[in-house]
Amino acid sequence: MSLPWRTLTIVLALTLGMVGCGSKLKVAPVSGTVLLDGQPLAGASVNTQPISTAANPKPGSGSFGKTDAQGHYSLEVVDPPIAGAMVCEHRVTIIRGSKELYRSSDAPVKSQEGSWPARYSDGSLRLSVPLEGTTEANFELTLK
Repeated sequence: MSLPWRTLTIVLALTLGMVGCGSKLKVAPVSGTVLLDGQPLAGASVNTQPISTAANPKPGSGSFGKTDAQGHYSLEVVDPPIAGAMVCEHRVTIIRGSKELYRSSDAPVKSQEGSWPARYSDGSLRLSVPLEGTTEANFELTLK
């Protein structure tokens, strides 16, 4: 077997292992944009926590991301630290200006900066992560 084929085989094996081949835990790339009153929300923390179900009682670790100046973010799984989010339904919290990037439980996270609607930090927002991932995990928030 030539060196390039060995490398390809190793990369393929690692990739299949990371997406949970043969297990219920699969990870897919997730990114999107957060707007606040129609404008990009910079510096916000986007946190997701997989929702357990009877069919999937241990859906895996949560993910986090931080919005840039254009409100764009990409999620990263907390444990193991890899790009993406678990393929399942998630509770989502979005915290404006928070230094906290993720939380390890379903407990609500409170914003420490000004008035922030509880509906964005209480876990009532939802995100469904498909097997192929998404670049359309967008959230349009309002302060009203």
